[in-house]
Amino acid sequence: MATPKPTRRRRSPVSVPRTDEFDAALATVMRTGMTKADAVRLAVQFLAHGLQSAWDAGAVPDGTQPRRMLMRVERQDTPQLADQRE
Repeated sequence: MATPKPTRRRRSPVSVPRTDEFDAALATVMRTGMTKADAVRLAVQFLAHGLQSAWDAGAVPDGTQPRRMLMRVERQDTPQLADQRE
């Protein structure tokens, strides 16, 4: 049985003009510890998932942009430091 060839990484021909707004947004995403490439990759995947979900649900016609999209975030409680006051 033949072994499939490993998938080769594609060259990255995508170029995005950078503005102050883009750089600020990118910096926000990178605060999570991601690289620039990972941040852009995640942003594209995230938006694509939201668009596909909207189209699949019939919320907007296929191939159109919703006027507004909502993101829900589950609260992530972090432990509080003990009160050191006496």
